Amino acid sequence: MTAARGSRLIVLNWRDRRHPAAGGAELYCERAARELTRQGRSVVLVTSRPAGTPAREELDGYQIRRLGSWWSVYPLALLWLLRHRAEVGAVVDSQNGIPFFSPLVTRRDVPVVLLVHHVHQDLFARALRPAAARLARWLEGPASRRVYRRRTVVVLSPSARAAVRRRLRFDGPVVVVPCGADSLGVERRRSATPRVVVVGRLTALKRLDALVDAMPEVQARHPEAELHLVGGGPARTGLEERARAVGARVVFHGRLPDAERDAVLGAAWLTVSASDGGDWAPSLIEANGAGVPALARRVSGMTDAVRHGRTGWLVDGTSAELGAAVSRALTVLADPVVAATMAGRARSWAARFTWTGTAAGLLTAVGLEDARLERRRHGFAERRAGNDLVVVLSVPESAIRGEWQTSRRAGDVWVSDGTVVRGLLAGADEGDVQGILDRLDVDRTDPAVSVLVARHADLLGQWSDPEDAIDLAEAVGRPVEVRSDDQGGDRHAA
Repeated sequence: MTAARGSRLIVLNWRDRRHPAAGGAELYCERAARELTRQGRSVVLVTSRPAGTPAREELDGYQIRRLGSWWSVYPLALLWLLRHRAEVGAVVDSQNGIPFFSPLVTRRDVPVVLLVHHVHQDLFARALRPAAARLARWLEGPASRRVYRRRTVVVLSPSARAAVRRRLRFDGPVVVVPCGADSLGVERRRSATPRVVVVGRLTALKRLDALVDAMPEVQARHPEAELHLVGGGPARTGLEERARAVGARVVFHGRLPDAERDAVLGAAWLTVSASDGGDWAPSLIEANGAGVPALARRVSGMTDAVRHGRTGWLVDGTSAELGAAVSRALTVLADPVVAATMAGRARSWAARFTWTGTAAGLLTAVGLEDARLERRRHGFAERRAGNDLVVVLSVPESAIRGEWQTSRRAGDVWVSDGTVVRGLLAGADEGDVQGILDRLDVDRTDPAVSVLVARHADLLGQWSDPEDAIDLAEAVGRPVEVRSDDQGGDRHAA
């Protein structure tokens, strides 16, 4: 950051965790703020003020400023930024359908990163009246594109990145920064009888009505099976009525203290998402962290979160077929050996997602935006990023005559197992790879050098395990052997 501007990192989000309608976006901002503060950053979360909450509060070392209602927080937050303009060093601007448009009031040298949790274009059409939906789509699309188009954007998954490119048509760098998992230390005490547990806010968009409707079929095949719903929300009353109407055995826990919630989750055999789509599924990762496999429909977002056959299952078809899929999963998990294997794989997958990694990803995005502004200040022309390709470069350490630790570009991740050095290179094309090999002083024709296209698992796992580079990548220009095994049919470079 330049010496002329402040050092405070401002996080803008329309709600915080004390808001009665708080959800995953609020958890993301809260945990990221806490971790950034732990790392020595001065963080202020600017958000709305629901009844009964103080205007100012300090939580886990970071400051909270609450202003206005769910809609008035937007102009009030801009006024707050104007008043504290000299103190602002960077901004993470959360777009929960509508962003804060903070670049309109911040200094030109201040990096503003847009955090997009979901793309709401289709949701607006379903949830709002036609006129309001048109306005909301314009604010999320053309208006946001005009303000943020070339700025760095943070998303939680590859599916969200694709939506930002295709639906919102942003041109700048799009960085995948998943959320962490708070459930990694949850004790696993699986119930003696089949139990499906879903943790999260009860809303119509999650299609929990389909899961409730499916439970009579599940209970016909597994008479002792139960569905446990943990969380509150506007859909609870309707779900309770539906459960009584169809004769489903459903336990509604409401919102629970963390320890009680974790105990219910740790007793589960399975968690389920009946959603028609979304950009990420943090509740499934949380369940995996507790050793609970996940079952979800094969739709956007869920295909990022669930590794089919390893951490759970993806199912095709309509929600009407959900009951049969849940029944099959419970039958498979009745085998204690299979259940233990799935639990271990689920925990390993969830262990990739840490709030330390989330904070590091956000800081990387801020650094990329800062570098972009610096290039612009020095008169370099803006160019469309466009290339979201991420490749895995694998080079024997013995073939490297240069210093690989100093050859990385901003945003790249490098690891070494002592024998092979592997780099996860974002936005790299053939010329970039050749340039890196030249800096490493590596013979480009060496047959031991390989370049692979990264798959979703590489991007989502913060890519810290060298063994995953081959296991989770597809070869470029080389044959690929597809092995169907009991590990879920991973692809390996031939």
